[in-house]
Amino acid sequence: MSAALDKDTYQIIWLVRRLFRALALESNEMLEDLGISVADRAVMEFLYPDRQLSVPAIAAQYQVSRQHVQATVNSLLEAGLVATRENPRHRRSPLIALNASGRKLFDRVSKREAKVIDALFSGIPTRELQHTRQTLQSLLNELSRE
Repeated sequence: MSAALDKDTYQIIWLVRRLFRALALESNEMLEDLGISVADRAVMEFLYPDRQLSVPAIAAQYQVSRQHVQATVNSLLEAGLVATRENPRHRRSPLIALNASGRKLFDRVSKREAKVIDALFSGIPTRELQHTRQTLQSLLNELSRE
């Protein structure tokens, strides 16, 4: 451990990593019976309810590779949850949109998540949640500057 990385800072980073993994696991379990992955869910959220975005636009917002988003969109197309539309700005990069089935499924996902999130956060005072959000936003802002 470097001198600049004190024990409290290391503990925060360690907790964030563990929390991320625990939330991913919870999310995977919650989505398993619906037949979609966490990546599918994330792309669906960007399109919900009626947004139309190209794969590069989704990748930029999701901050992952276009190839990853393309594979996810292909999976959603195969599952019949999204549709492609002509992109007036770029003929080779169609717009992706949720279809009726995709919106209906994402509604179910949102309702499930709301219940889990309400239960998870119910015992934490609002002031602590606000402070945590501000701290995490500050860290994210610092990372974005680098």
